[in-house]
Amino acid sequence: MLLVAARTHQRLTHLLATRYMLSRRNRIPKSGDWRDRVLHALPPLYFRAHLRIEASTFEYLVSRLDLTASDIFYPPSGRPQLSVRIQLAIALFRFGHYGNAASVIVVAQRFGVSPGTVVNATKRVLSAILRWEADEVRWPTAAERQAHARQSEERYGFRGCIGAVDGTTIPFAYAPSVDPWCFFDRHKRYSVNVLISCDWDLRITSVVQGFTGAVPDTVVQAAAPWHIYPERYFSPGQYLLGDKGMLGSVRVLLPHKGPAAYIRAIRNYNYQHARRRISAEKVIGVLKGRFASLKELRAPVASDADFTRLMEWVAVCATLHNVCIRLGDTSPEVAVDAADVANAAPGSAVPLPAAASAARSRVQPQVLQYMIAHGRYHW
Repeated sequence: MLLVAARTHQRLTHLLATRYMLSRRNRIPKSGDWRDRVLHALPPLYFRAHLRIEASTFEYLVSRLDLTASDIFYPPSGRPQLSVRIQLAIALFRFGHYGNAASVIVVAQRFGVSPGTVVNATKRVLSAILRWEADEVRWPTAAERQAHARQSEERYGFRGCIGAVDGTTIPFAYAPSVDPWCFFDRHKRYSVNVLISCDWDLRITSVVQGFTGAVPDTVVQAAAPWHIYPERYFSPGQYLLGDKGMLGSVRVLLPHKGPAAYIRAIRNYNYQHARRRISAEKVIGVLKGRFASLKELRAPVASDADFTRLMEWVAVCATLHNVCIRLGDTSPEVAVDAADVANAAPGSAVPLPAAASAARSRVQPQVLQYMIAHGRYHW
């Protein structure tokens, strides 16, 4: 009896010591052939369809990540990870797709990794590229603002105009778990509201976020640093162009609205205002066209950490957009949100300050004179 008990105890001890080696689930087949042998051998058009950037831009990003984020991708513990190239490709694929194509499981199968690896690789790339945000997404210098103002005057008649600003919503694929009514926007979607300003080279100069989709553009603009401290961001006589849903001021000129917009001179001014201001809408279209995940983010919002991660996602896409603009990597496509076009921003209920009205009155004759001189005035 003692011998049988000893052998039974030995078998149980061995089973307990080795049970971590026994798989309690069916193994999921994986293959890395597509990512290792096919992806980087694709023609340029097909490569851009998957990663949304050119191969030369991809190589630039890999080399820059190696230089600036070695501590993220090569931790001191020495624990082996996927190469920077694979992790960047996974993140770019997720940035550039939405809907079922952006499912973590689908991306994991495509790249031959586990779903946890997809999530971790994306987090590392986000953390690394966020280090570039201050260098890439920046307000133009005084010399750059002067050049933009000169271009705007020569091509559209707006003397002192250095850029445009517009708001957009980033919808969610799922309703947030916490306070979902705060995220419900006027398009009947759950989203966050982001305010983007740009220059005439389609480079993003400012991203203001941290607000839910239920918040109007006027509230987001009130929190923008360039709105709170205009003397730090504008030289005398310089301003941005905004749509009728913005806060009008000396630094943000709005179009006319209401019955006065049907007067011929004012209608011509609004037309020219829209032609110049459309750059902001184009930037948003290029941004969402290249990084289609911004059309519908597939990520849960159940905590402050989740919300912060979504804001980092938007900031990284804006940073990559500016990198592509600087490298001459044109967008694969321009996506204009049909909902935004069909439901243009409603006019702001905030009365236009007298100073803002006076600033617009000073600019309007110059614009109309330019239109008449260049044969663009509609009589």
